[in-house]
Amino acid sequence: MKAFIVFSVVLALASAGAVDSSNKEKRALWEVESGHDSYEAYGQHHQPLNYGYTKKEIITKKVPVPYPVEVEKHVPVPVKVPYPVKVEKEVPFVVEKKVPVYIEKKVPVHVDRPYPVEVKVPVEVPVYKKEYVEVPKPYAVHVEKPYPVYVKQPVYVEKQVPVTVHIKEHHKKPYWG
Repeated sequence: MKAFIVFSVVLALASAGAVDSSNKEKRALWEVESGHDSYEAYGQHHQPLNYGYTKKEIITKKVPVPYPVEVEKHVPVPVKVPYPVKVEKEVPFVVEKKVPVYIEKKVPVHVDRPYPVEVKVPVEVPVYKKEYVEVPKPYAVHVEKPYPVYVKQPVYVEKQVPVTVHIKEHHKKPYWG
């Protein structure tokens, strides 16, 4: 809209600048120099008013060239909504869906002769003696000289924490209704 207003103002200024600004005198229907001021007097002489000369003026104006303008229009489109269809005889119909299903089956295989199979069985080892050792508490530890420990950079401990993320679905709202 702003572009249209600016274009029309520029066009008005350009057309106003093309008009000749010379002072023009008002002229009557017939020239005053011929000596006849009335209509009746013209009918008696039948002389042409130009006296042998004609004045031609060529006026040139710049006409703006039309250019294509893209216009975006929002047109509501009717959406077909499914509607119920009445059937005279309702007959149940089974729709078969072929889905591959894998089932493991144990098939007996005949073996001609027996063969040795190693089976690992856990063996319990009996513990005969239990030894108890007495430890004095608290246990004293000798430190020669305590000193402060400075850490130059912070140490980050990575720990995996389960986090649930809820993704909100965005539904487009229609332009109507």
